[in-house]
Amino acid sequence: MIYLQNEEARQFHTVNTVVALGKFDGIHLGHQMLLAQMMEEKKKGRTTLVFTFGSNPFTVLSGGSQKVIYTAEEKAYYFSELGVDILLEYPFTKEFASISPEEFIRECLSKQLGVRSIYVGEDFHFGKGRSGNVPVLKELGEKYYFEVHALPKKTMHGKVISSTTIRDMIENKFYVANEMLGNPYFVYGEIVHGAHLGHTIGFPTINQELQANKLTPKMGVYASRVVIDGMAYKSISNLGIKPTVTNSHHVGLETHILGYSGDLYGQNLKTELLFYIRPEEKFKSVDKLKEQIRDDIDVMLQGLE
Repeated sequence: MIYLQNEEARQFHTVNTVVALGKFDGIHLGHQMLLAQMMEEKKKGRTTLVFTFGSNPFTVLSGGSQKVIYTAEEKAYYFSELGVDILLEYPFTKEFASISPEEFIRECLSKQLGVRSIYVGEDFHFGKGRSGNVPVLKELGEKYYFEVHALPKKTMHGKVISSTTIRDMIENKFYVANEMLGNPYFVYGEIVHGAHLGHTIGFPTINQELQANKLTPKMGVYASRVVIDGMAYKSISNLGIKPTVTNSHHVGLETHILGYSGDLYGQNLKTELLFYIRPEEKFKSVDKLKEQIRDDIDVMLQGLE
């Protein structure tokens, strides 16, 4: 997959594209439906392109901050796995936000990317003051010779599936968040060195650091799954600060992988969190920690049966 950011994204040119437009935070079931239909157009010989932004529009326009379900690196990994040809993260600035809907379509999608087909959600808005919507997009499609496909929202548990809803569910009802995501919430990143205590107590672990802007579920122990060389391994993960063995307040993900032995340091891996087991806690001794890890593994295996 070609992955373009910043000025590279602004300067890139291509032709005959089918484009999916959106923020795609979470790449949830609604997004997946949209992307699946877009990918069908590969059969027409078109290049599949996801157009999103390198900066959160809310953050740029409001000056506030908002955590993301998946980081830019995690979304790039996800889109690559789906078989998308090009991921273009266009720089979002206040100047860009001020352009009209037609200028965006004419300059970015038509002239720059040679769009022939566009996929969006039915509530899609774009351009200055969010003045562009699906009817405007269809009108511009007739003028600039592209098709528009606006897909309806999906619902689950009486709620519209959206990134906003999923953010709330991640923190309050993790199992619902995973259902709406369609695939388990995951962390993707480099395996880094930890305290190496796991090797000495019989439960070797891998450690992954979390970016500060990533939204996380509540701290604790999770049944998990790690993908190594295309193969999924059952695992148990601790999301938190590891209070038994460290005084650090830095949140990380530490994972014991069942049935695997090997050196993974420096590799980028995907760790999926399947379901919550218990809160993170500080044990009186390492022996107590070992006993609890055995119990956690039993709970994890029972839950996966």
